[in-house]
Amino acid sequence: MKVSRIVALSAGVMMMIPTLSNARTKMASEGSRDLAVTFSEQALGQPNSGPTLVNCEGVQLDEVQKAALKVAHFDFMKKKNTLEAVSKNAWIDYGHTLADPTSTKDQGTAAAAAVKDAMVSYGSAKTEFELNVFYDILKPEQREPALICIMAEMKKKMTDELKKKCALMDPKS
Repeated sequence: MKVSRIVALSAGVMMMIPTLSNARTKMASEGSRDLAVTFSEQALGQPNSGPTLVNCEGVQLDEVQKAALKVAHFDFMKKKNTLEAVSKNAWIDYGHTLADPTSTKDQGTAAAAAVKDAMVSYGSAKTEFELNVFYDILKPEQREPALICIMAEMKKKMTDELKKKCALMDPKS
């Protein structure tokens, strides 16, 4: 392969890195909104979080639960920001390694392992938060109604997003 072809290929891969890392970070962010974050935002009345859990049948949080949820939510959000940055940087390093014509397979493997570790760390923090919310903060009889309410809200948000995307693809608009 000619040097100019390698340079062009490397430049193309480097241009894709922000897209890849943003997609991975966005995917992680969207995934983190699944259960506990959606629940805590609704319960705390965060802006754009949809209906509060006061409207959900069977979920009446007392003041102690609201306070515990607030602490857990903001602690997780700080961790989430840090872990997303680590993940994004790992994806950037991985793309840089792939684009480097002098890199070795061992270097590529190490960069891929760093991506995997970053994603595992994020997933672990997310599940730890969810377990804390659903088992340490909520009472057993509140878990199922909370989950049903959250799933309904997530379905509504996903439907709204899909409608927006379809509207953008409609040639008439």
